[in-house]
Parts: sequence; structure tokens; C-alpha cells
Amino acid sequence: MNRPHRDAQSPAPPPGVPSGPVVRPLTGDGLVAHVGGLLLACDAADELTERLLQALWAASGEGGGPDAGRALIRNVAQVLAGAMTTSTAACAVAGPADGGTAVLVCGNATVTVSGGEGELTLGGQTALTWTDRFVNGPASRIELRLATAGEPHPRARLDAGAVPGGGLQWTAGPADAARPVRHSERSGAQAHRPPEAPTDPRREVPADAPAAPRRADALTPPGTPPTPHEPAAQATPGDVPDEDIRSQPFESVLLVRTADAPAAPAPPPARPDLEPDSRPEVWGAECKNGHFNDPRAHYCEVCGISMGQLTMIPRRGPRPPLGVLLLDDGMVLRLDTDYVMGRDPERAEPVAAGTARPARVDDRNGSVSRRHLHVMLKDWDVMLVDLGSVNGTYVIPPGESEYQQIPTGTPVQIWPGTTVRLGASRSFRYESHRKR
Repeated sequence: MNRPHRDAQSPAPPPGVPSGPVVRPLTGDGLVAHVGGLLLACDAADELTERLLQALWAASGEGGGPDAGRALIRNVAQVLAGAMTTSTAACAVAGPADGGTAVLVCGNATVTVSGGEGELTLGGQTALTWTDRFVNGPASRIELRLATAGEPHPRARLDAGAVPGGGLQWTAGPADAARPVRHSERSGAQAHRPPEAPTDPRREVPADAPAAPRRADALTPPGTPPTPHEPAAQATPGDVPDEDIRSQPFESVLLVRTADAPAAPAPPPARPDLEPDSRPEVWGAECKNGHFNDPRAHYCEVCGISMGQLTMIPRRGPRPPLGVLLLDDGMVLRLDTDYVMGRDPERAEPVAAGTARPARVDDRNGSVSRRHLHVMLKDWDVMLVDLGSVNGTYVIPPGESEYQQIPTGTPVQIWPGTTVRLGASRSFRYESHRKR
């Protein structure tokens, strides 16, 4: 990777030039933007590029902040998820979060973060959706690079706004290195604070702003679940667990790597709730290129080759992720394990037994039960089990337009494209590249 030239001793900045972080655009054919300490580089269709810029402006709020990077990753992931079936993009974003740096990369792009933990490079070419990561500790240099990126002009700067380019280089200034550490920052890490961005007329309300309450006398369209009857739970001390599923970053992965695929970035430290080798083994079949598939698939889920003309020999192997669940608030859950959803899922029996992860779904209207829904992975299928919720679970299968309530306690299979509603107000969508 090309690195910016650094002199042995940088001259002092002239009067009027900020001494904080410096952002330099790289030459190229894409679009790059910097606002409120948040960075973006993308090469996509005009409509998708506009939505990505709106996600950047929304996350920046009023000049960004030490945790704006999390809002940026959430907003961009929601935009990319909505365009997965219609458009592709090379995209990379980064921003400050919890004393470190939150990054996301998709398609033919890379992100490099240098800091106290050394240098970490993430690429999006080997991911079926995107890759995101939280890099701990203060960063001294961040580089977003598209495939067409060249070298930065040594005098070019992008303090705020959007310009054509192939990437960005963010370099911490002397003021950031000398800033004292605050007690509120995690593990003594400091959050970098690039200069604030000017007010922009395109800025939107942040994606995670509270929604306006719905009128009680509003008409209910056909197929809409009934009005909730369970009162909302009052939060009490100790009700929110220290490790909630929403505090864990989502990282998409290549389900099956081809023999000539580039090496994947170094994996993060193993999480205590999911060891790297803990994937369950299932019966599957390989295409002639060696990709492990659902034995019922007509085409290989990786290379697309027909499976009907092969004499398949079933074998046992680790099951790859079966897709993702896209929640209506932008949260993304990777389907590599079971989940229990609800307002208080930590006390559910599958979670206590270690066979499922808790997925907290907050609901101010009280229509979501404490233990509402069990998302089960059975071999190559995704099943839903309503756990006796007060207001029910409803699904819209692909190609249909009205909700159907699923029975309590009975597993119901869903397919990619299915929308699921919990009670009357919260929903998610099951998406996967797997088709049959």
C-alpha cells in the first residue's frame, strides 16, 4: 500500500492553518467526503451515492462527536442492505467511536487504520455483503482507498464537504497526540476530533432519532396485527445486561473461499460467546469447484454452477452463515446461530443454555413481549417459533402483501425476502444470497 511521504521534521503550520487532523483526498474516479470527523469514499450509482452522502450527513449531527462513527456505520449498513438486490457499490467509511475508530468497507475498497495496535487493513472484496470493525485506541492515520485511487496532492486538503476522488487520508495532528486522556474514555484511549463541519442544507434527522407517536384513532389497514395489550416494562437497575447484542459489531464474512481468492484480513480476537470452530456440522454436497452447499440446491450458492448435472456425494461439514436479519432500526444480525428476540431475552432458556444469543428488541408501545420469538437454524433452514407472545408474530412471505400470524410454539420455516413483525410495531427482514 502506498504511504504518504513524511519529512523528518514537519514545519510549523502558518498562521490561520488548523493544527488538528489533516484530511487529504486521493486522486481517482469516485467521490470522497469529510464532515464532522466522519470519512466516506464511494464509487456507486448516482442514486446510491446520494443515499450514502445523506447517511453521512445524518450521522454527523451537529458537527459530529466522539461516538458519531457508530451512527455512521449503522446508517451506511442500512443503505447498503436496502440496495443489495438492485445495485453494487465500492464503499469505505470511518469515524470516531468510544475512544477508537469504527470502519466499514464494501466491494472493491479497503480501509487502513494505524495506531497503538499497529496497522490494520480491511477489504470488502471477499465479503458477500460488507465488513465492519471497531479498532480500539487512538488512530494516527486512516486511509480509505478505492480501486482507482492514486496519490494525494501534498497541498490538497478537505476540511469539510464532498469532492471527486479515489480515497482519503486522515492524519492526526499534534494537538490530538498531546490531548490529555479523559476518565470517561475506555481503557485510557482518546477519541480523535477532526474540525467541525459547517451547517449543510442536505443534513437530515439522524436515523436513530425517536419516531413520532402513532395516533390511536388512525385507521388500521387489512392484515395489520392487532393493537398491543401488554403494558410496557419499566426499566429497573440491572435490567440491561453488560454485554447486549447491540453493543457487538457485525462483521460479514465470505461463506466459502475459492482457491484463488485473496487472503482475508486477520480475524479479530475470538468472542467468548462464539468460538471460531463452533459452527455445527450438517450434511451437504460440493459442486465441482469444491464449494459446500445445501444438498437440495439446484445451483451452487457461491459460483452459480448447476448442481443438477453432478453426481453429488453427501458429506458432513461446518455450516456457513445462512444470511442476515435486517431490523427496522438498522441493526444487522448474522445467521450463524440461534437468536431469542424480545424486550428481555437474556432470561430465556435457550440463552441460559448457551444455544442461542439474546437480541434485545426495545418497544415503547409494549407490543413486544419479554421473550417473544425464537429464531432457530435447523440444518440449512431458518425457522421461527413464537414463544407465547401476547400480541403475536406475523410474517409476509415473498410475493405476498398481507401479514399472516404464525401459531404459538410451532416452528414455521421462512425464506429469504420474508418480513417478520413482532407485535404491532417492530419488524425485521430475512435476506440471504442463498436461493432454491
